[in-house]
Amino acid sequence: MSNYKKYTIKDIRAMVSLLKTEYLIITVILIIVILLFLPKGFSSETKYVVVPKGAGASKITSILKKEGVIRSKLAFRIILCLRGGSLKAGEYEFSPSMFPWTVASFLKSGKVGSHAVLVPEGYTARQIAKLLSNKGLACEILIMRLCADKEFIKKTGIDAPSLEGYLFPSTYFITRGMTEEEIILMMTHEFLVNWKKSGLETVITGKKKSLNEIVKLASLVEREAEIDFDRPLIAGVFVNRLRRNMKLESCATVVYAYGEKEVQKNRLSGKDLLIESPYNTYLHYGLPPGPICSPGMAALKAAVFPAENNMLFFVLNNDGSRSHIFSETKAQHELATKASKVTTLLRRAASQDK
Repeated sequence: MSNYKKYTIKDIRAMVSLLKTEYLIITVILIIVILLFLPKGFSSETKYVVVPKGAGASKITSILKKEGVIRSKLAFRIILCLRGGSLKAGEYEFSPSMFPWTVASFLKSGKVGSHAVLVPEGYTARQIAKLLSNKGLACEILIMRLCADKEFIKKTGIDAPSLEGYLFPSTYFITRGMTEEEIILMMTHEFLVNWKKSGLETVITGKKKSLNEIVKLASLVEREAEIDFDRPLIAGVFVNRLRRNMKLESCATVVYAYGEKEVQKNRLSGKDLLIESPYNTYLHYGLPPGPICSPGMAALKAAVFPAENNMLFFVLNNDGSRSHIFSETKAQHELATKASKVTTLLRRAASQDK
């Protein structure tokens, strides 16, 4: 007699139904598990997340979950256990579209996020310090102290009494953990790299000019010129006035003098030109005691290669071109100034008619 149980069609159908149910349950569980290990979302928009010092895996996981970086705390803890190693503190740049193991890799390697900071041409050290402070990347007061600290200046490799003018205009990628010293060293290094790459150092050596002298002149050109074409022409005016022992009479130096007193001046009156300051070139002869801003390469080149002509004066055209009118004599300059004022009035009248 056979020991094999005979199954009826009904029994087979019941077993098939049971298997289908089990497969369905397993499939659902697998989908849930897979989903837990998938990115939180599909947005490529990034956000900065700060991982504090001393935070453990549990605390970090909670922070990531709260910030919407990961989908599942449990799945992320499993990944951390499998990967092993310690997690590094810092400010990280994450997006919801990142896989959780990518997030874990960032934390393990300490691949912190960086902030792109544009330092425009013509910014003063104080403006740069304020820019960094507003972004929460540095202390404004400490930046200013370091720029005047003779011992620290030696570390930069720049031979100048101050770092005003040597914080090179560029885009910098700064991490929140960087010190003020590191940030300044990065900017001054950028200045030296660009300066050496330009080949201007050899030229000024032949002309027996010092770097600080060139940066002073370039800083005036940077603040006075509004278009590249005018830069060598304005540099030429200043050089001509220096040769003739004339005061430079640069409004930009007066604005800087007020800035040193932490007073913002956008427009100058005749009385403003009398401010007592060694930087006021309406009162004192020669170049100011130091640069008045950080000049770009175009202004530095203009200071090394000023236009050779007899021009001694310039005034902004005010016709919308942002160019200047250059003159050889005082009488020509006065006419150009009047013409500039008339152009300003005509433009205002035209804008009001519209």
